[in-house]
Amino acid sequence: MRKLAAILAALTLAACGNGSSTVAVPKGVTFRVEQARQDLQNRNFEMQVVNRSAKPITVSRVELTSSRLKRASIYHGPATIGVGATTNLTFAMSTARCGKGIDATATVRYRVGNAEPVTSVVRPTDHDGSVGLFMKRDCAQGSLANTVIDPRFEAKGSGPDSVLRVGVTFFPRASGGPVAIGPLDGTTLLKPSPGSNIEHTVAAGSGPYHAFVDLIPNRCDVHVVAEDRTGATLPLHVESKQSGKAFFFLKFNEAQKTQIFDFIANHCGFGKKQDPLNAP
Repeated sequence: MRKLAAILAALTLAACGNGSSTVAVPKGVTFRVEQARQDLQNRNFEMQVVNRSAKPITVSRVELTSSRLKRASIYHGPATIGVGATTNLTFAMSTARCGKGIDATATVRYRVGNAEPVTSVVRPTDHDGSVGLFMKRDCAQGSLANTVIDPRFEAKGSGPDSVLRVGVTFFPRASGGPVAIGPLDGTTLLKPSPGSNIEHTVAAGSGPYHAFVDLIPNRCDVHVVAEDRTGATLPLHVESKQSGKAFFFLKFNEAQKTQIFDFIANHCGFGKKQDPLNAP
């Protein structure tokens, strides 16, 4: 009995000394998550730390978990947020499940001023709903088993009458009901050519469906490439029982982006014609 009591006492002391206890966040410090436009080409998102307290805080580690994420997103610092400042901490997000809201909890390790590090558990808000939309896109993309863009594109025609023909293969899931695919929307950089788009319904358990869509530049000025911060992505609408009406992005790899930019240059006559935004 004495031996058991000693073991229990040792376990209690270890639990008290392992730094697992948490404290309240300092008054004036808030946390919110968002996905910026330039993050749309990858799987990054930001946690904004807003410091309206009386002292700077230095964040050394954040672990964000959600019932909708397959694994935690972790930030490794340090990052110091001065008094009155707002700082973005960048995370990578694992694939999200279907659901509602972000249902996120963040365990934050930080130091206030020169004090000893402490830990707080917070429920970050979803600024502008952008991270919830990020998760909804994952749900939409997951309504299909896979989506694969052909590696090579075909430029048809020449000059301002040309189009870039892009092939995409959609692989239905073995079960789960039909998925309505399309239409494909345009962006700052590209848009479907008039009369060309993707609109088709695939049944669960059916074979792959391959489609072509002809793309053209959204406009012809050299500034459009710089303004396209999404990295040559195109929103594709889908509708299924699990996702409802939603969309996800068709994303192009670097080799495919090179083909897109070469096509735009040839279509618009960059280097051969006067840029309309720089006309004398």
